[in-house]
Amino acid sequence: MERISQYQLFVLTVFFQVGTTIIFGFGAAAGRDAWIVTIISLLVGIFVISIYLFLSYLNPGLTLVEWFPAQFGKWIGTPIAWLYPLLFLYEGGRILNDIKYLTTTIILVDTPFLAIILFFLLVVAYLQYCGIEVIARIGEIFFPYFLVMILGSVVLILVSDILRVDNLLPVLKNGWKPILASTFPLGASQGFAQSLELAMIWLLVSTSHKEIVKTTLFATVFSGLLILITVLMIITGIGEFFYKIESFPMFALVSKVNIGGIIKNLDAFAVLLFIISAFFKLSLHLFFAIRGFQILTKVESSRKLIIPITIISIYLGYSVSSNYEEHIKVAIEVFPYNLWIMLLWILPFALLIVTLIKRAIKNRKKEMAQAKE
Repeated sequence: MERISQYQLFVLTVFFQVGTTIIFGFGAAAGRDAWIVTIISLLVGIFVISIYLFLSYLNPGLTLVEWFPAQFGKWIGTPIAWLYPLLFLYEGGRILNDIKYLTTTIILVDTPFLAIILFFLLVVAYLQYCGIEVIARIGEIFFPYFLVMILGSVVLILVSDILRVDNLLPVLKNGWKPILASTFPLGASQGFAQSLELAMIWLLVSTSHKEIVKTTLFATVFSGLLILITVLMIITGIGEFFYKIESFPMFALVSKVNIGGIIKNLDAFAVLLFIISAFFKLSLHLFFAIRGFQILTKVESSRKLIIPITIISIYLGYSVSSNYEEHIKVAIEVFPYNLWIMLLWILPFALLIVTLIKRAIKNRKKEMAQAKE
């Protein structure tokens, strides 16, 4: 069985949670109060991830797709379990769409969509053959450079003197309604509640469950702070109006950087940050999907599933949305309400209740049996 280290779990968790949020406007519907959305989403995310970790503790030796058959029974639990690798596969297709729309809009304007999708998927498919250990090692290598690029971008933006704290004022001008609407389900699910997928690899971490809990929660706080810093910089740099209407607000911010007429436009930094984080999130989505299908179909080797899953991913990446406006509309108005609420919130909480009830009944029977003896 493959194994990853505690630090590698931290790295993969950060890459997964940050994902493409550093480029798109997190909580943009709340305007200048998006930073409040980020904080509340992080707190809710810590809570729900703690629930997932507790479920892992209550179902030792089992992955996410095995929890439901174990607690709900074969006939109810198995069909529910199948929904999750299908969700992971669909989310992988949406990441491919993020990649194709950004690259063809910003850097590779005349490049066909299919060429971009094929390039990314060929590399990602190769990593699936290599396994989670190789994905984790590559993440371990890239992570310091990723942080250096973020830190470098922050420093250069600060030196450029383009940030205006006044852009954050007045706070709560439109009240709490847009903040709460942006927090749930979208803000709290995007990256944070999505971390339910990591339950597919918690068993592969070569440390105790207690350390897995600490590492995952610490990584969640770290990811939340990275997103918060990004949101604050973008809002103070380009203002509420442009934060809400820009397709890629991070690029609008870095395009304003100008230090003595020598260092200008940090587009390359922003593109690299996006590609690195999107690459790892896509790799993990597909790994979780393949591993889930392998467990449910009882296929001996996951390698048999890589080619068909990759072909399906190419189809999804090419056809899941016909244009950028449709892609964003589905991401904000359809996907969170029709899929995330049920699969990331309702079903895990129902599973927790059933698991605790069954555990209590089992303990009660055990106590009664011991009393008779």
